[in-house]
Amino acid sequence: MRIGLLFLLLLQAGKPEIRIPDLERQIHESINVERKANDRSALEWDDRLAALARTHSEDMATRGYLKHVNPEGLTPMKRLNEAGYTTCRLVGENIFQNNLYSSVTTEKKRTTYDWNSMEKISATTMKGWMDSALPREQILEMDYTREGIGIAVATDDKVYITAIACALMKED
Repeated sequence: MRIGLLFLLLLQAGKPEIRIPDLERQIHESINVERKANDRSALEWDDRLAALARTHSEDMATRGYLKHVNPEGLTPMKRLNEAGYTTCRLVGENIFQNNLYSSVTTEKKRTTYDWNSMEKISATTMKGWMDSALPREQILEMDYTREGIGIAVATDDKVYITAIACALMKED
């Protein structure tokens, strides 16, 4: 039993602390940096959108899928409406699957991990989105005014990230 615990501690050595709320805000700030660099207004943080994004990320992490439409067939807009968030006329969602580590090395029965920092997870997520046409378009959509980011870490150290952006209904 003691050997197993020691082995587990060795596996976790150097594993950085991932503070989910801080990482969510870091990605939000990175999105606003990209928007500003492209002459777009900054998106306001929305706690309700963040909670809905986090719920979707947790669902993907738990059930092992990476899709905008959940297994029950609910789209991002339908998920928002079911949760009572009905003030959006336009909804955009970006998802990304990252990892807590970049590589694993096993030598002589010893396994070591190249752990990713929160900064690296944020940077590689943004790079993935900005290098892909549709996520880039979502990030730079001019009509969006608010967003929420939600993150969940699966038991296999995969990091699921959901960003939901919203353009509010126009007032008459």
